[in-house]
Amino acid sequence: MRTRATIAAVTGALALAGLVAPTAVADDAPRRDSSRPVLEKFQQAEKPSARSSKAAAPVISNVVVNGGKPFVVGVADKPIRAVFNVKSPGGIGDAYSEIWHGTAYNENTPFIPMDGVKGCAGTWVNCTADFLVMPSIDLTSNARAGKWNIGVAVIDAAGVNTAVNEKAGSVTILRESRLTTDATPEGVKKGKPLTVNGSLRIVNWNAQNFGAYANQTVHLEFMKKGATAYSRVKTLKTDKAGNVKTTVTASADGYWRYVYPGVASAIAPKTSVADFIDVR
Repeated sequence: MRTRATIAAVTGALALAGLVAPTAVADDAPRRDSSRPVLEKFQQAEKPSARSSKAAAPVISNVVVNGGKPFVVGVADKPIRAVFNVKSPGGIGDAYSEIWHGTAYNENTPFIPMDGVKGCAGTWVNCTADFLVMPSIDLTSNARAGKWNIGVAVIDAAGVNTAVNEKAGSVTILRESRLTTDATPEGVKKGKPLTVNGSLRIVNWNAQNFGAYANQTVHLEFMKKGATAYSRVKTLKTDKAGNVKTTVTASADGYWRYVYPGVASAIAPKTSVADFIDVR
């Protein structure tokens, strides 16, 4: 887990536990480059300055992460993007952002640092901040599924006026699920039994792998060839190995699939690839 060293407040607005620059990481975690050019600019704001001291402070608004959709993560590193608007009559000197987990922002808060920001040049702009979610560092516990906050800090071009919002927005990070469907036999006579097998696997961030998920509800659905919508046929539970199996009567050519509804704010829903069966 990364942790940050709390920095000195650079203005009254920045006295929110040091959003602008995480300068240290835990000894037991791989280290990312935590040097932030923006830190120097924010620290300059501590020094008295006659420049544009009467200018209005920047205003941060419309912060959206991942297009407003939940972000699904397995065990592979995965990029995520945030956009936010900034209005700054004195122009924009620099901007910084972090995605963080928990209820209190402090030196022990798990966080994902910004890799870079684009488009923050002007007086009223739409900035883009890019992050790389690294499960082996950022998602080391299944308890980290759910809501993550995003903080944004901006300093004006004069290095005097600043704005910070440590809860400017949020994103839901979900554990990835995998689901399969296999209907047999491939060529079945009408009226004969058709066996539909499935397998549900969920990422386990504690172990950084995918494992079976037992006693979970899955729905078996069917869509007749030429139709445009699926119908629910059965609702089943996975066994201790995360598998599911049922038998139905073959009636027409069509597509079979399992659907897992997921767990709200924790595990992503999943629909398997459909298996087409030719009924003879």
